Amino acid sequence: MSYRVTFLMEAERDVSDIEEYLSQFYASTARNFFTLLKRKVMCLEDMPFMYPVYENDSYFRRMVVDDYLLFYSIDEKRHLVIIHRIFHSKRDMSKQVLAHRTPE
Repeated sequence: MSYRVTFLMEAERDVSDIEEYLSQFYASTARNFFTLLKRKVMCLEDMPFMYPVYENDSYFRRMVVDDYLLFYSIDEKRHLVIIHRIFHSKRDMSKQVLAHRTPE
């Protein structure tokens, strides 16, 4: 059964920040990133378990998208994939807050 994918407000803000940052370089840089992001996120609709559980918090799974890490969770009851945050991979994840959890 197919899953629906949704972005939390924080993840939408991350996407906007990434777009603003990448657009400073070449238009194709942002376009290429978002093409890759869209393709990978669409795969979650059919294969949400394809990416590994995040080693520091098993509530999340982690997807690598170019130089970024996308954190998501899966609500099996509602067949929903929830995108929580997208961080640059060079950031110290131990200092990031991934505490935003959706109600069970």
